[in-house]
Amino acid sequence: MGAFSPLFLEKIWPLAAFGCSCAALAISFLGWAQFDLPVTKYVRSVTVHLPWDQLTTPWMAFTSNTGDWIGQGWRLASLSILLLAIAWVMEKPAIKVAAVQSLIAHGIAAVLANVLKHLIGRPRPKFVHSGDWQIAISWVSGLDSFPSGHSTASFAVATVLAKRFPLWGPLCISVAAFVALSRVLRGSHFPTDVVGGAVVGILSGSLAAAPLKAWRAALQEGCRHAAIGVATVFAVFWTLSNKMDDGFVGMLFVPLGVVAVAGGVWLRRTYWVSQERAARSWQSMTSVCLIGYGLAAMTTSLLVLSSVGFACLAVSFDRIEKVQGGHDKSSGWSVVQESALLGGVVLAILMCIDARGVLRFQ
Repeated sequence: MGAFSPLFLEKIWPLAAFGCSCAALAISFLGWAQFDLPVTKYVRSVTVHLPWDQLTTPWMAFTSNTGDWIGQGWRLASLSILLLAIAWVMEKPAIKVAAVQSLIAHGIAAVLANVLKHLIGRPRPKFVHSGDWQIAISWVSGLDSFPSGHSTASFAVATVLAKRFPLWGPLCISVAAFVALSRVLRGSHFPTDVVGGAVVGILSGSLAAAPLKAWRAALQEGCRHAAIGVATVFAVFWTLSNKMDDGFVGMLFVPLGVVAVAGGVWLRRTYWVSQERAARSWQSMTSVCLIGYGLAAMTTSLLVLSSVGFACLAVSFDRIEKVQGGHDKSSGWSVVQESALLGGVVLAILMCIDARGVLRFQ
């Protein structure tokens, strides 16, 4: 039995990571669903009905219009074609690969989004007032809210570009998130519609950017990245929308969070002084997961803690598989990345202390 142990572990770690990623996505989605009706009602309250619907808040109107313009399918396709032309003129194979893969990702995303739209048949926000709806196959216009097509296509293209050009990755994903936000502010989709679109888009981009024979690994990686992103944004949104629990849960979670963050920061310090690569890899993984889990606990939300916790487990299982399989190529984070991590921790702590419940949708 022992002879089969390495092979068994080689297969079990990716499956465990994939399962935790799916759990994180499911829990996050349940959390996001609680915002569907309140956010929709809030958007309606700041919208005037002229010959066209117009938001009364300037930044919201700008985001709505600009995001809708960026996320239109033909413009995203034009971006890929432009990259293809640049690659041909400048003889840049890397840009050519990115252009072709982004077109493929856009195609996969379009097919998946349209199939899901009509299979699920969710009504658009303007047709929903009670929050109740039933899943039913429909080809009727207006019953095609889930997932958001703009969000799906934007995240599909952004995922490919982020993989091919890592330095531009944060910008690409930020633009896709901007498009997703615009769809909610425009009143065209619920928050869960754009979250679902983001997940489908990330999976589409991950599949398009990987060799065909590696589709399973690409699907697992895409699911893990989607889980991390969705759980993180959900944690931020929940913190900004809800007051801290001052009962037993708060008294339990806050100290737990403080201890976990402190332990993660201390482990991060020892990560830099360690000389053994295996130890450094373990410390790097554990410190980030401890910090993330601790910050989630400080939100005093069981949903946030569960979704972020499963996302952290997915990262841990993936790193364990890479280290044991000899595929871990990480040599440490740069000063910029470490500074970004520290800045994110400080910002998150300040948010938990001074920005709880600043967003009111009721």
